Amino acid sequence: MPSVSCLELQQQFKDQITSSLGSFTGDVDNVSSLENIRANSIVYLTQEKGMDKVLHSSALLVIAHEKCKSLVPTASHLSWIFCKNPELLMANIKKTYFLATPYRAPHMSLRAPSAIIHESALVAESAVIGPGAFIGEKVYVGQNSFVGANSIIEENAKIGDNTTIHPLVYIGHSCEIGDNCEILPHTCIGSEGYGYAHDERWNHYRIPHSGKVILKNDVHVGANCSIDRGSIEDTVIGQGTKIDNQCHLAHNSIIGKNGLITAQFGMAGSSTIGDNFVSGGKASVTGHITITNNVQISGMSGVTKSITEPGQYGGFPLQKLQDYLKTKAALAKLPELREQLRNLLKKN
Repeated sequence: MPSVSCLELQQQFKDQITSSLGSFTGDVDNVSSLENIRANSIVYLTQEKGMDKVLHSSALLVIAHEKCKSLVPTASHLSWIFCKNPELLMANIKKTYFLATPYRAPHMSLRAPSAIIHESALVAESAVIGPGAFIGEKVYVGQNSFVGANSIIEENAKIGDNTTIHPLVYIGHSCEIGDNCEILPHTCIGSEGYGYAHDERWNHYRIPHSGKVILKNDVHVGANCSIDRGSIEDTVIGQGTKIDNQCHLAHNSIIGKNGLITAQFGMAGSSTIGDNFVSGGKASVTGHITITNNVQISGMSGVTKSITEPGQYGGFPLQKLQDYLKTKAALAKLPELREQLRNLLKKN
C-alpha cells in the first residue's frame, strides 16, 4: 500500500473533523480493522467499545467518533481525529489514498493490444480498455473510465466519466451508464426482458424489447446481477442507488435515488420504487405496483400490492414491521395455542 502523512490527512479532511489530539508525525502505510490492528496503521472507532484495544495498539492514527474524546488519556502515544461519522471519513481516506479501485494501477496501458474497439467509438484519451474487451459501434466511454478484461459494450451504449466496468460485464446496445458508477463482474445490463405473446394453442412468441437500461450517476451494481432493458419504456436506476450481488430487475423497472438493495432481491416488470428504498436480502416485489419514497422492507419479504405510506414493512403477506414481528413471534407458539384451543373445545 502507499503511505500518507498523518498531517496531510488532517489537512485534507479538515472539513469533516470536529477536533484532534496528538502530534500527527509519521506516515500511515496501511489500514487496519479493529480486530487486527497493525503497526503504523490507521484505524477507525465508531463507539466506545474497543477503546481499550486501540489505546494499547501500535497504530499511528485513530479516527474516532467525537463521543470517544473524553476517554482518551492525555499521555496517549497515538494521534486522534474526532468526527461525527468515522466510517464515512475512513471511506473517503481509503478512496483518496489507498484503494480508489483495483483498476487504476499506474503501469496499466490505456489500450490493451487485444481489445477490440470499433473505429466509430468515441473513447476518451484517459479511459482504460482492458485485454479482450469489446467496444462496439458508436459507443462512448468517458474520461478516466475503465472497461475491464473481456467485457462487452455493445453499439450506441454510453459510459460516463470515472466509471468502472469490471471484467466480464455485458452492457447491451443503447444502454446508458452515468458518471462515477461501478459494475462488478458477471453482471448483465440490458439483456432482453422476459416478455412473450401467446396464441390459443399455448405457443409463445418473443416480444422484442426496444427500451434501454439507464443507470444514473453514482450507481453501484454488484456481481452476477441482471437488469433487463424495457420492452418499450426504459428501465431506470436512480442516482446513488447501490445494488448488491445476485439481484434481478425486470423490464421497465424504475428505482429512485439513494436506494440500498441487498443480495438476491428480485423485482418483476413495470413496477416503480421511490427514493431512499431499503431492502433486506431475498426480498421480492411483484409487477405493476408502486412503492412510495422512504420505504424499508425486511429480508425475505414479499411485496404484492402498492405501498403508499413511508415506513418499515416485513413478511409475506406484507405487514407493518412491528405487526410482522409480533406475527412471527406468535407463530412459534402456534402448536401450544392449538393444543390449548383443543382442550377448551373439549370442555365445551
